[in-house]
Amino acid sequence: MATRDRRTLTERAVSKPQPRVVDEAGMPPELDAAIRRNLCRAHPDGAETFRHSRSWHGSFPSYSAILEENGDVTAHVGVVDRAIAVGGAPLRVAGVQNVFVVPGARGRGLSAPVMELAMSEARARGYAVGLLFCVPALEKVYAACGWTSLGERETVRVEDGRELPLPGKNIVMFHPLAVREFPDGIIHLEGNDW
Repeated sequence: MATRDRRTLTERAVSKPQPRVVDEAGMPPELDAAIRRNLCRAHPDGAETFRHSRSWHGSFPSYSAILEENGDVTAHVGVVDRAIAVGGAPLRVAGVQNVFVVPGARGRGLSAPVMELAMSEARARGYAVGLLFCVPALEKVYAACGWTSLGERETVRVEDGRELPLPGKNIVMFHPLAVREFPDGIIHLEGNDW
């Protein structure tokens, strides 16, 4: 006997798709291709990189939080597992990368549930904090998801073996997980930014 959907037509019409977590080790090739395709759409300035890989500056996500609608990835957050140093002490961070909502779906509040799931998963996996880099125009978007700017913090990245400052256009933001307050001191990314 077929099971009847007991929700009303109105309830079915307003139910939103739910985001899900996909581990990198189990990433199906067709899902990888869909994420890369939509990264190119959302970030045309990085399209040359995203046509071939979801890595940014050599950093691959450990997992992704995705939201799918009509058979396509509408929103995405990648999370990099990185051990950094802050004030000389180690800190394990969930580095957020490759955030997008496809152009036709923006303004519908889709970034919040994907980001919330990504950070909930990071908390469950034992990360100390979430860390991301954004341009000033996106600071309010991340702040609405519980992220806090670290202000004028010296942040060092490593590119081609050289220690360099984080580009001035970037704002460093953190999300509390196991650690509620971001530690004091110079942030050393122990690699390039992601």
